[in-house]
Amino acid sequence: MAKALGSELTAVTVVNGADVQPNAFGGDVSQEERQMITDKSSKAALDYVKSVAEQEGVKLEVKVLAGNPAKEIVKISKDYDLIICGSLGLTGITKLLLGSVSTAIVKYADCSVLIAREE
Repeated sequence: MAKALGSELTAVTVVNGADVQPNAFGGDVSQEERQMITDKSSKAALDYVKSVAEQEGVKLEVKVLAGNPAKEIVKISKDYDLIICGSLGLTGITKLLLGSVSTAIVKYADCSVLIAREE
């Protein structure tokens, strides 16, 4: 889509520190360990996007944010024309208990939102 429209992309990944579990010995994860885990997971998540953008000749900026994914994306939404995000397609009690990042983004973003579902 970006290539067809001559647009630039910003790939954003948000790492929720609460998702980083205590270590195997029951102790908490240090700030350095948390940062290392965040960096590793962010790199893995963005490497694919970078390679596709490069292959297609689309200019790409990468942002790694920390915090609640929905809140962080909504915060930066005022700076963009469109947000494209995935949906895990959770249903029933799982959706009720976990909430939905994509639903929150659709509700509160300051720009249009396109939800891409998994095939």
